[in-house]
Amino acid sequence: MKRNLYLDVQKKEEALAGFMAAFSHIRPQGEWIPVVESLGRITFEAVYAVYSSPSYNSCAMDGIAVISAHTKGASERNPLRLKKGDDYLDVDTGDMILPPYDAVIMAEDLIEPEDGEGYLIIGPTHPFAHVRAVGEDIVAKEMVLPTGHKICAIDISVLLSAGIREIQVIKKPIVGIIPTGDEMIEYTKPLEDGKIIETNSWMFENLVVENGGIGRRYPILPDNLELIKKNLSEAAGECDMVIINAGSSAGRDDYTVHAIGQLGEVYTHGVSMKPGKPVILGKINSKPVIGLPGYPVSAYLTFMEFVIPVMNRYIRPGGLEKEQKEVLAKLSKTLMSGLKYEEYVRVKLGIVENELVASPLERGAGASMSLVRADGFCVIPQDKEGISAHEMIRVRLMKDMEQIRKTLVLVGSHDLILDVINDIMMEEGRDTCLSSTHVGSMAGLIALRKKETHLAPSHLLDEKDGSYNVSITREMFPDEKMVIIKGVRRRQGFIVKKGNPLNIQSVQDITPEIRYINRQRGAGTRVLFDYLLKKEGILPTDISGYAHEAATHMSVAVAVQKDNADVGMGIYSCAKALDLDFIEVGFEEYDFVTYEKYLELPAVQKFIHVLRGDALKKRLDLLGGYGCEECGQICFL
Repeated sequence: MKRNLYLDVQKKEEALAGFMAAFSHIRPQGEWIPVVESLGRITFEAVYAVYSSPSYNSCAMDGIAVISAHTKGASERNPLRLKKGDDYLDVDTGDMILPPYDAVIMAEDLIEPEDGEGYLIIGPTHPFAHVRAVGEDIVAKEMVLPTGHKICAIDISVLLSAGIREIQVIKKPIVGIIPTGDEMIEYTKPLEDGKIIETNSWMFENLVVENGGIGRRYPILPDNLELIKKNLSEAAGECDMVIINAGSSAGRDDYTVHAIGQLGEVYTHGVSMKPGKPVILGKINSKPVIGLPGYPVSAYLTFMEFVIPVMNRYIRPGGLEKEQKEVLAKLSKTLMSGLKYEEYVRVKLGIVENELVASPLERGAGASMSLVRADGFCVIPQDKEGISAHEMIRVRLMKDMEQIRKTLVLVGSHDLILDVINDIMMEEGRDTCLSSTHVGSMAGLIALRKKETHLAPSHLLDEKDGSYNVSITREMFPDEKMVIIKGVRRRQGFIVKKGNPLNIQSVQDITPEIRYINRQRGAGTRVLFDYLLKKEGILPTDISGYAHEAATHMSVAVAVQKDNADVGMGIYSCAKALDLDFIEVGFEEYDFVTYEKYLELPAVQKFIHVLRGDALKKRLDLLGGYGCEECGQICFL
């Protein structure tokens, strides 16, 4: 047979672009597998919790369960005696806390009197002290993992805690691997003169596995055109794509290009890269077929450049993992720590104003979701009482730094739509993702002023004119060019139990006998509640539970659902998600405050694109309680 001359050597980028265009129809497919077998797999769609965790109010410390109201008046001058059975029960960590008991006092804080009857305490406690409330870590029906998430060990623990037994993951593509060459022998045979141990196929198989596929290695084929055609045809029928190794060059016995051409179509034979020129890109039975050079270095390089991009069509996202490393980052807020331990603090990372910023996540021992969210962790040495805000710290990475560079940082008010927007971004290509920290609207604006976030989600009411976000932004950024990216109008109101058994219709109905759950100081929802109290002449001290705070709307809803509170203020979508009743107060504007110059950032542009898109509107219709009329509009201040 004549030599295969490279008549049309293409640039690598052009060859790859043309090849990928021929397989634009390839899409990831899903399959259901047990959660306990899902390590390293990629979620096919967003995963939502079935159970809350903890699923009951549980003791967080060894000690005694008490009725917090019975501890009032205790002080060092006047110790209070608690009687077993009347005032307390002995409990261990993890025990269920049932009414009338609503708090725990640690064993270390108890004084045993000389007569051995009960305990003495020298200070009062408050409701839910040292009690892990229902849903503290995971709330039923909230998103646990987004689309396109690579499942790690801690994720499996969280999924099981959330009541998920099976999960839909992206199906691994089967990649057929055919080694060829008269001179090749298996590694199990003794080496003879004129023979070469075939190793490339084993490298390919493991590269396929490393990149999320299943390698199916076929026996070595001699340089025989008809035999190669027969095996290529079979492999193309059994696999999602096929690699054939060697026989791709210009030798008289290099049959690969002829076999592919006779069975299907050849798009490229030869690319302008060195080493790696003799690449063949083709198609058989609508399946990608790639002929790779025989020299090991060429084989490796061309695998990385041509095989992985095609595999990623089946298993988006793909790519080789990078080794973990340490980076320097600016700490966004002060971290306090005791001197007894070396403390590991989980952080989210993002680049703001060309500076890597680390935002601490939940530090509790039961906060397993913080490991799912974390990009890395810093270590507070045992001999330090903490790390000051804005201090440079070393962060050990848990995530790929390349992805962190593409992260859009949001610090401020919480809403379910942040998870949805992030999920849509992940679904649409994974080139941008969100890192959201829920600290309340005011704290978010402060973070924006300190250049520690790209966007500050906010819904702060101006009591004078009833507008949202504009006045406070102008007040806090008087000398800056600022914009408000319009978000959603959302239904805000009181979340109550199904059937509204206490007949709560307005803030006037929240009498001292009714247990209220509040939002944290600086949260827009709390600002609105305080406004309603002021308007009706009600003092915060008249509200039972005013100091009982929750960090998110979903935490408020689950507190009502699990009878940790009778009522709380929140958004309709959370009430709907947990099948609770909702007493509407009105619509509010949930927007995103940022600097005008940040509009030029690609991640912000992507964010605005999602806000304006139909995918978000469809998802919000399912959640309920949102208006999208102004989504993505820009208000220049």
